[in-house]
Amino acid sequence: MDNGPLTLYSANSKTGIPIGTIHRHFGQLSKSGKIRVYESKKKGRKKIGYGPTVYGIIKAYKQDREFAEKIENYFLIWIENKEFQKDLEKEGFDITIGNLKKSKHVFRKFLEYFSAVEEQIEKIRRGDDSTSRDIQVLFGSMMLSSDTHYQKLWAELYDQLPGIQKYLDEYMESMIKSYKEFKKHSREHNLKTK
Repeated sequence: MDNGPLTLYSANSKTGIPIGTIHRHFGQLSKSGKIRVYESKKKGRKKIGYGPTVYGIIKAYKQDREFAEKIENYFLIWIENKEFQKDLEKEGFDITIGNLKKSKHVFRKFLEYFSAVEEQIEKIRRGDDSTSRDIQVLFGSMMLSSDTHYQKLWAELYDQLPGIQKYLDEYMESMIKSYKEFKKHSREHNLKTK
């Protein structure tokens, strides 16, 4: 993280770990979405430079205290890279360089929030009882929401089952109330910072 994109060979020279082991780990990290190819040079021996994804940084932020303490420095190193900027833009960041440099503190907050989200996802995957059945059903329903077959079934069930109507209506009203509170706090925060 202290330098730009890392190749297998630069990782080998810095760590002394065999290239095959590094290649395997880079493959696993790439497959899991934690790193990706940032650059590929075709002249001579093919050099592939790998760098972090925002998802990879979120995971490392939660797992490594030393990494988390240096995150703003890492942010300033990596924002110079166009591939990292593309990832940030997908996450909603304003990627004009002037705004990116100001965003390092926002990035820390972003990582703190989304690393907590990732922790909740891990709890669900492990089957921890802390996630209520209602929330699990909600997640499952959201995952099916783009499938027209299940959209139609859900609409029919909503029309035919008063309990589902009540549950969904209460949930949506709760979400609307939460969203209004969120907007209120956001406006108050914006007024304080101006």
